Amino acid sequence: MYPARRASTAPLRGSAVGALVGALAIAAHGVGGGEVPDSATLTLLLVTCGGVGAMTTYLPTRFHGRLGLVASLGLGQLAAHYALTLTDHPHSAGPALPMFAAHALATAICALLIASAERIFESLVHVWHLVVRGEPQSISTPTHSHVSSHHANPVDALLRASISRRGPPVRV
Repeated sequence: MYPARRASTAPLRGSAVGALVGALAIAAHGVGGGEVPDSATLTLLLVTCGGVGAMTTYLPTRFHGRLGLVASLGLGQLAAHYALTLTDHPHSAGPALPMFAAHALATAICALLIASAERIFESLVHVWHLVVRGEPQSISTPTHSHVSSHHANPVDALLRASISRRGPPVRV
């Protein structure tokens, strides 16, 4: 059995999920009263976010829907939160209800942003391939319909002839 083919936007999705998980974890950590993370904590967070992004990139195509994206972001935020609580700093391991609500709202917004970016990315890649390949595209010539000089209404013909197509005077 052959492995499932990845979507063309899978690297974009994985990179965005990894970056947003890290950014949201640091922001929520600061809002939750945590101190500025030291270098060991940031290293652990970076490894965690990189792992979440890589796992999201290599998810099978059937999990690339909105629910899969929300699950990746949510589980990534949970992993990042626990990565921040593994080091010595005054912060509880369990998130409070307001922090949980903020994470849920941020997850939904980020999922919408990533899904929109994927749609735009697919369109841009399609156009880019057309431009780079340089394949000649067929150009359809417009068909000119013959306009009869015989008008059923002479007033209509008089009004058409009286409309000036001349522009304003040009300064000399």
